[in-house]
Amino acid sequence: MNAAQKILMLVGGIFAAVGTFLTILFLFLFKPITSQIGFVFMPLIFVLLGAVLMFSVFLTISRARNIVKKGRKYTGKIYGYVENTAYTVNNSYTYNTRVRYFDERGYKRESVINTAFTKGSNDYPIGMTIDIYEYKGKWGFDKNSVRNEYIYREKELMENKPVEPNLLRMVGVRCPNCGASFQAATGYAGRCPFCDSYINT
Repeated sequence: MNAAQKILMLVGGIFAAVGTFLTILFLFLFKPITSQIGFVFMPLIFVLLGAVLMFSVFLTISRARNIVKKGRKYTGKIYGYVENTAYTVNNSYTYNTRVRYFDERGYKRESVINTAFTKGSNDYPIGMTIDIYEYKGKWGFDKNSVRNEYIYREKELMENKPVEPNLLRMVGVRCPNCGASFQAATGYAGRCPFCDSYINT
């Protein structure tokens, strides 16, 4: 559970607890209840909102686990970080992790994994090995797989050498954020030229 998910769970729990307390309080205060039915439904809105927030976090975690369970596994190296400008935690952006790996044909690829860690944490040090998973175009990772382990051709993964043009295969893609269509190199992470958000092609 990342920082944003923990905050959503906390807020959802507070909303649900306050709503439940007020509902019970109103049930004891207003008798007969039929004349004050509107006052009882007002705190129930807090309960419903809290439940929706917590359910959204559980759903996101469940989907991430499903990717790891059913997806194709790649062992890669943590190469760098990118800011996640979708939201802030404690007035600062969170960071996603760039991972380089070799695909099934042995070509060097790169993916941006949604780790969403806060600045200053040391959960994903550069140069460490990590297991990532791809399932139906979605990417996941196993946080417990971060380790200091040498992998075959890791020097090639970590070197800052331009990708060879003959290894690139351009495909038409649609940005999931803004819906724009453009061409990108398959197997690599890059920015949408229209909205500047990161995508995995």
